[in-house]
Amino acid sequence: MRRQLREFLNCRGNSLDTPSDPVSVLVENLTMKGEIKMSKTYIYCRNSDINAFEKGSSIETQIKKSTLYANLKSLNVDEIVKEQCSGTIPFERREQGFELLKKVKQNDNIICSHLDRCGRNTLSLLQLIQKLKRKKVKLHFVDLNCEVTGSDAIGNVFLTMLSCFAQFHAEQTSQKMKSYRERMKTENKFAGGKMTFGYDKDENGFFVPVEKEQEVIRQMLLMRKQGKSYRTISDVISKSTRKKFPLSWTHKIIQREISQQGVA
Repeated sequence: MRRQLREFLNCRGNSLDTPSDPVSVLVENLTMKGEIKMSKTYIYCRNSDINAFEKGSSIETQIKKSTLYANLKSLNVDEIVKEQCSGTIPFERREQGFELLKKVKQNDNIICSHLDRCGRNTLSLLQLIQKLKRKKVKLHFVDLNCEVTGSDAIGNVFLTMLSCFAQFHAEQTSQKMKSYRERMKTENKFAGGKMTFGYDKDENGFFVPVEKEQEVIRQMLLMRKQGKSYRTISDVISKSTRKKFPLSWTHKIIQREISQQGVA
């Protein structure tokens, strides 16, 4: 190390741009030779349709929290990765997550605002951490205020516990959404998603019939009573309305009406 420093100083001589700090000189020399590889820091943000309704989980909030954490840890952010997908999808199967895993190299940093931004499933989350450990990439969670890919035993225990809670929260949220949709269906109210064919919603969220679409439904049911196949009904309706009615959609509409109205 000292020999390299002497060689570099002799080469530079008394140049005016020679740094006065010997450590700076050595770092610059080794960097130029490729012996020191500069690490990069990435901020990873994720949101999904359900999470978009949760206060404080927006992409902007995640970026602010992660940037503040980076500043406190003296890390310079090189890139912000944004993703819109479900937290139940494993990190390596996400479009941006997959690309990020290909980019990162030894000593790079990934900062995530919350544990569940990386994953809500305990097993997939722990597999991600093990993969990053093997690559010697540092994964930070702002809500834990630490790096979780180190060898610290306490950090690993907390990570395992919190990832379990993250999975529990995801399952609880899913159950709440399922219960909500079932209640809305019982009350004949719109529960979100694509509007049901044949209906619209009023200002209170209740379903109201759309006469033009109801006429199409009545024609479907009549043809089905006459013994027409679903494919025939699909073709006839598509031609008469000049709108594509796929076979699966036609079948779904007819079965829905049969179950609701008790039509044989």
